Amino acid sequence: MTRNHLLGYCGMDDEAYFNALVRMFEQALKAVVALESSQQDAFVERLERVRHEGHNWGWGVGDDMDDLMAEYGFAEE
Repeated sequence: MTRNHLLGYCGMDDEAYFNALVRMFEQALKAVVALESSQQDAFVERLERVRHEGHNWGWGVGDDMDDLMAEYGFAEE
């Protein structure tokens, strides 16, 4: 099993869990914003992959992550 399918396999249908996931995503964005711009790219790429996968998890996780990426200045162009 790949890590991309872990949440589906575990059956995490818990709103509190997904809310916590989005909050942790925001904490990661805050940490990336605090870095020098030359250091941000690799981390933003990783967060983009998480954000993209978030659209498969339900509960609006991907949409919330999209909003946060835009709020922190990393919206897709």
